[in-house]
Amino acid sequence: METGGGEHLHIIDQLQSTVQTIIRHFGGDNSYARRLVDKIRAVQEKVESLSGQERIEFLHNAKDTLRNTIEHAEQKLMQYTHFQQTYNYSIVAALLFTVILVIALFGYKVYKSLTEKERMKKEKLKSKQAKKSKKTN
Repeated sequence: METGGGEHLHIIDQLQSTVQTIIRHFGGDNSYARRLVDKIRAVQEKVESLSGQERIEFLHNAKDTLRNTIEHAEQKLMQYTHFQQTYNYSIVAALLFTVILVIALFGYKVYKSLTEKERMKKEKLKSKQAKKSKKTN
């Protein structure tokens, strides 16, 4: 009968392995994944503390729930990871937009300054020509 409990314990190991694989693949900074691994360890400790027959009954009754939990955990971790990647891309896009905006603003200011200098030169030249023409009259 102990082998039946060992087979059922495989489900908990599979759940923990799945979560840890996803964490390694997508990064360990996922707080949901860490909490999930902690919960899995707590369930595993509880199961290991049960006697042989109690363990088999508990795991047999919880087998479908654990499988559903595996699927739910995979979906949740994938969603979180996708959100995190989107958030990171958004930050990069915002930074690029800010840099481009600063460069464009700087370019605009330089353009305005150059056109203002050119306008001032033309006004000075007109002013000199006007003074010259008044002196000759």
